[in-house]
Amino acid sequence: MSESTRQQLFDSLEQLIAQGKKVTIKSVADNAGLSHSVIYNRYPELKSHIKKAQEEQEAQRERLQDKEVINRLKTKLASAKTKVISSKNDQDVLMPILLAHLSEVYSMCDQLVEERDELARQLKVIKGGDLA
Repeated sequence: MSESTRQQLFDSLEQLIAQGKKVTIKSVADNAGLSHSVIYNRYPELKSHIKKAQEEQEAQRERLQDKEVINRLKTKLASAKTKVISSKNDQDVLMPILLAHLSEVYSMCDQLVEERDELARQLKVIKGGDLA
């Protein structure tokens, strides 16, 4: 094999990287129109270049996955912020209504206590009248 074959393999590697295709020893050899055994037997130094390209591709995939996760989290955060604002608005509307109802319940409770006290006085009078 000649220097042109070596260059052909390195060019093939660069093409695969540029095209964003998966880099393997087989894919580099296939792209160059050669057998993968040529890389193993004649150009072992190319294996380290392929390994490095594979690591870079994996790192790129991980970065893309991280970006997707970040974007999903940003969307969820925006949704949560909207819900918090909506909840605050609901609270601002509902709080006066709830306070009015609470005031009404206290007023009813006071009225019931007065009626109970009045009934207790009347019962005392009735019982006191039977004893006399």
